[in-house]
Amino acid sequence: MTFVISFEAVPALARGDAERLLRFVAEAESFGGEHPFEGEFLTQLGGLIPADWIEYAETDAWPADDGPILGFSRPSDDFDWVNWEASYAIHMAEDPVMARWQEGTVDALKLSDFCTRRELHRTGFYDLAMKPYGYEDSLSLLLPLQPFSRPKVFFLERGGPGFSDRDRAILDLLSPHLVRLYQASESKRRLRGALALHESNRAAVVFLETDDRIAFATTSARELLERYFGEDGGHLPEPVMSWLRRHRPDDVSDALHIEDGDKRLVMERVEDALLLEERRPMPRLTPREREILDRVAEGETNGEIAARLWVSPLTVRRHLENIYAKLGVHTRTAAAASVQ
Repeated sequence: MTFVISFEAVPALARGDAERLLRFVAEAESFGGEHPFEGEFLTQLGGLIPADWIEYAETDAWPADDGPILGFSRPSDDFDWVNWEASYAIHMAEDPVMARWQEGTVDALKLSDFCTRRELHRTGFYDLAMKPYGYEDSLSLLLPLQPFSRPKVFFLERGGPGFSDRDRAILDLLSPHLVRLYQASESKRRLRGALALHESNRAAVVFLETDDRIAFATTSARELLERYFGEDGGHLPEPVMSWLRRHRPDDVSDALHIEDGDKRLVMERVEDALLLEERRPMPRLTPREREILDRVAEGETNGEIAARLWVSPLTVRRHLENIYAKLGVHTRTAAAASVQ
């Protein structure tokens, strides 16, 4: 993946800074590990913007009083915040940068833009999260990625002289490239997930974007969509979209069934993916197999079924293996869906 920055786009930077920024953007994809912003990436970012502490964090909600669900600090930065939970909560409550983000601002922001050092030193946040480590200013960037309710943020902390307008300009110029880098990494992750599902479930797979559009579909999934809906797999047909809108993730029997003569398409949602299977009419099951399958469809576990039928859980499992083989499925959810 190649990003391009022209010198005309960075008039506020000295030529040396612009060249360093160009090199960083050109090589940024190779810096990260499993996540694009971990490890060497933060080290290289510190080469562009000197700081005593650099961190990337993702939270599950906004505001995130309980702290981030994912975070990376620069490898050379030791994490020893003994008051982490308390400092994070008061950070969210007192930091004016957080308030600006909640208003919709996505520009890089310096703490020193909002308060003098004397004012900062009177805050509980400074006492808990900055003073013990010698920090006197912070520079932060909220990536403009949807949904904003799950923010992804870079934090840079510095003691001594505060961050400059030059530092903020570099972070602002990086922002769109960081967004693209994150999106490219997410696309690769979703593709790996889709292929893993396809391999493990032996099913046609459609992987979804956050708005339920198609991000990736296997060839077999596209063929099934065209056969049953007349669609070429470029987008989800309306019956599928309608089902997704009313889908209940906690209901294992909530699958979509489309009949076509003596065949039936069964579609299940598994997190961000749709698993598609084409099935023939229900094969003949023994009365006990049918009873067990009905109880599986009702959400009972093997242990619960065994207790009801006065048999061992091992016997229930063997019956289920026979049921899977007769139905041509590989999961409990798919077997349950077959009785609907």
